[in-house]
Amino acid sequence: MRDSNASFPDAAAGKLSVPAPDTPSVSRWLARGFVLLCTLGVAVSAELARIHVFVHTDPSYHSVCAMSEGVNCETVALSPHAVFLGLPVAVWGIVGYLVMGAAALSGIGRRRRHSSWPWGLLLALACFSVAASAILAFISATQIASWCLFCMCSYAINAGLLVVAIVARRQARTRAIQLVILDAKALIRRPQLGVGAAVVTLVVLLGIELFVPHYWKTPGWDELPRLHAGIDDNGHNWIGAQNPRVTVVEFSDYECPHCRKAHKEARLLAAKFPDQVRLVHRHLPLDRACHPGLRMPFHLHACRFAEAAECAGEQGRFWEMNDALFSTQDKVKAKNLDPMELAVRIGVHRSQFKQCMDSHATAPRIASDVQESMTRKLSGTPSFIIGDEILPGWVSESDLVSRLPATP
Repeated sequence: MRDSNASFPDAAAGKLSVPAPDTPSVSRWLARGFVLLCTLGVAVSAELARIHVFVHTDPSYHSVCAMSEGVNCETVALSPHAVFLGLPVAVWGIVGYLVMGAAALSGIGRRRRHSSWPWGLLLALACFSVAASAILAFISATQIASWCLFCMCSYAINAGLLVVAIVARRQARTRAIQLVILDAKALIRRPQLGVGAAVVTLVVLLGIELFVPHYWKTPGWDELPRLHAGIDDNGHNWIGAQNPRVTVVEFSDYECPHCRKAHKEARLLAAKFPDQVRLVHRHLPLDRACHPGLRMPFHLHACRFAEAAECAGEQGRFWEMNDALFSTQDKVKAKNLDPMELAVRIGVHRSQFKQCMDSHATAPRIASDVQESMTRKLSGTPSFIIGDEILPGWVSESDLVSRLPATP
C-alpha cells in the first residue's frame, strides 16, 4: 500500500513536493457572492472618491448624504483623516475590493490550487477590512464627530465579506489558521499570481500618487501670506487691500468645516491681488444661542467662538484668533476647544479677554451680523457677497477677475 505522506515528483517543477492535505470543497456560489459584494464595494468606494474630489474642487457641489452636522459625507471628506499615506481612503478602498474580488474569482474556476482555495486568503483580507472599518468608525465618532452614509455602507459590505468567508471556512471544515497556511503554501509553491498581483497593485498606486494632482492639499495656516488688516467704518474686520477695488464680504461660522476651507481659499485669493481685493469678515454662527432664526440645534459652540474672535479683536488680535479657531479644529473637536487657551497662545491679555467673554460685550456686534444675514436671506455658511451679488459656498478667482476694473 502506498504511504499517503510519501513524496511525489512534481512534473512541472522537477522537484519533490508534499501535496497539501485535502479539505472538503467550498461551494463556488460563495465565491460568486464574495465577488458581488466586492463589486458593490468598488461602486461605493468610487462614489466616496467622487465626493472627495468634488467637495475639494467644486464650490457648488452638494452631496446627497450631507443631511445634517452629524450625518454628512462632505464633513468626513474634508477631514484630514480622509487621506492615508498620500492617497484618499476611498482610493485604498477601490484597490482593496479589486484585489479581494480578483482573489475570489480565482476560486470560481475549475483549476483551483486546492479544494478550499482561496478562502484562507479571503478570510484574512475580510478580517483586515472589518478591522479597518472599526478604526474608521472610531475616527468618525471621536475625531470628526460626523458620520458618512456611504462609509457606513462600506462597513456593512466588509461585514458581509467576513460572514461569507466564515461560512466558507465552515464548509471547508478546517480551522481558520489552517486555511490561511494552505493558501500561503500554495502561493509560495506557485508565486507568479501573487507576485504579479502585488506588482500590478503597486504600479497602480504609484501611478495615482505620481500623476493625480493632490487637489486636497492647501497651504497650512502658518503659511498664509501676510496681508494688511484693519477695521472698516462699520466696525468690521478686514484683511487685504488698504484701498480695494473689489470688496468681498464673508459670512462665516467658526464651527463649520466648509467655512474653514473656503476662508483659507479666500485668503489665498486675496493674497494674489493684495492691492486690489479686500476680504471683510462677518459672523453667521449656526448656533441658536445667538441665531434666533434657527429651528433646531446645529453648531453648539459657534456663538462662543465668534465672541472669542471679537474679544481678541478688542486687543488687535482678531485675525490671529480667527486663524487659531479654524486651524485648531483640524485636529481638535469643537467641544474640546478652549478659547482661553487660544487667547494665551496668540498673546492677548488674559484677564481682559476673560472679562470680555464673561460679559458678552461683543454679542451685539455678532447679533447685528446675524440680523444682516437674515435680511439678505443667506441660506447657509459660508456665504460671500460682492456688491449686491451673493455667492454661496465659495468665491473663485474668476469671480474676482471679472469684477476688477481693466488696467489702462
